[in-house]
Amino acid sequence: MMQLESDETGHMSVGVQRVYVYGIIRLEEGGDGSSLPPISGLAGNPIRTVASNGLAAIVSALATPATGLRFEEELKSPERARSLILDHHHVLRRTIDDRTVLPVRFGALFPDDMSVADALGEHHRDLVEALERVDGAREWGVKIFCDRSVLSRHLSEESPAICAIRGELSAATDGRAFFLRRRIARLGEEEAQHVIEQHVDSVKHSLCAASRGESAMKLQPAAVHGRADEMVWNGALLVDRQAERHFLTLVDDLLEVHAPRGFDYEITGPWPPFSFADCRLGGRENGCSNGT
Repeated sequence: MMQLESDETGHMSVGVQRVYVYGIIRLEEGGDGSSLPPISGLAGNPIRTVASNGLAAIVSALATPATGLRFEEELKSPERARSLILDHHHVLRRTIDDRTVLPVRFGALFPDDMSVADALGEHHRDLVEALERVDGAREWGVKIFCDRSVLSRHLSEESPAICAIRGELSAATDGRAFFLRRRIARLGEEEAQHVIEQHVDSVKHSLCAASRGESAMKLQPAAVHGRADEMVWNGALLVDRQAERHFLTLVDDLLEVHAPRGFDYEITGPWPPFSFADCRLGGRENGCSNGT
């Protein structure tokens, strides 16, 4: 996620406006970047652009509210922070329909338009290179889940090793049967893990072949993803717009093949290329982040 240099000023008086930056776009030849969707950004202010040397920042005004709380202080409220982050994402998602947008890290504030234009000029080369890397592509999130109980049932019927041990149970004494059952359970866990790892590698290979890039994300616990089955992979794929239909069809085909063994996929997007915009534009870390 690209990070713009943030405003370092101290306390601000009520009514002072700053400029909030959402993302960077490339200007069409002779264009001024003004053809943006008629949408509102943070605090309900309309979005607009600040242009400089062939690039434009998507921005909106952000005033210190009547309460006198600065933006950074508002973020201390989880509900308010969530609302602002959703506003940030909404602007970016509405502006990627017909253009490439290089997303800027949540929380980038500047004192005025001139400061934004100066930052665009200072980091022009890096911004152009970053835009070229993601040009014509959007990010799609893919999460792979596995119901281990379903997979284990299939393995108990398919695995030669497990079937062989089960064949010994009928003639085994009670003591030996106990150890054979424990062995079956242990072998089932080992084979299930091996199958999951093979499945993830195979699916990643197929999806990467249909996309421009892949970025691994952290696995989420059930408390976060809210499903009964286990998340076994979480990734972001950078997909060319012209290839999106093929990409989504590929995911559907993979699901049809592997669902009987307990695998399921969750697709999100399209998103701005959050996971592939690794350009920094100077500035300080403000402790806020966003992603897929």
